[in-house]
Amino acid sequence: MRTIPILSFLFSMIFPVSNFQFISPDLSFSGEANGAFQRSRRDSLKVGDEAPPFALRDLATDEPTFLRDYTGKTLRDGKTERHALVMSFWATWCQPCKVEIPLLMKMAQDFKGQPVKIFLVNTKEEKSVTEDSVRAVYKTRNYTLPCLVDPTWRAADNFKVNGLPMIVVIDKFGIVRKINRGFHENFHIDIANLLRTLVQEDSTSRKP
Repeated sequence: MRTIPILSFLFSMIFPVSNFQFISPDLSFSGEANGAFQRSRRDSLKVGDEAPPFALRDLATDEPTFLRDYTGKTLRDGKTERHALVMSFWATWCQPCKVEIPLLMKMAQDFKGQPVKIFLVNTKEEKSVTEDSVRAVYKTRNYTLPCLVDPTWRAADNFKVNGLPMIVVIDKFGIVRKINRGFHENFHIDIANLLRTLVQEDSTSRKP
């Protein structure tokens, strides 16, 4: 009869295979991010939730961008024009992001002149990746969307980003209306259709 080594036996008793998970950097995020991935899975952002507030620096200008510059119950600093927001969380190592972002760039052109803002949010980078490195990748790939930086992962944690890419669509009043976790084929068609509805909404016509 074959004998199971004692260490393997003890390991299997302590860590059942059914509870063991492997997180690939190609599918979510890598290295030290794995611990944050496990913690953030405990709860998630849902459609109908109020979008978490944020203040993030613009990669190009270093100026802060606030959620309430564009949407929310009240706008910041006396602003009056409300926008629908699309937030695309990405990282330089994320392969699906390289397909998704150019489609978002095209979408931004399609909605030019309308109350729609599309932001990239760089997050979940390895500690070895500097902001200059992110800027170099952004330029090399010819990205044109405004890019906000989230070096401490605070925004990603608040938005419950469990993997990349992730898109959150927020209406003019700060309510989450769509969440895409991971890359979805034809995602840009669904989001564009939703944006056409959101730009027409006001305080009396928006969904609860």
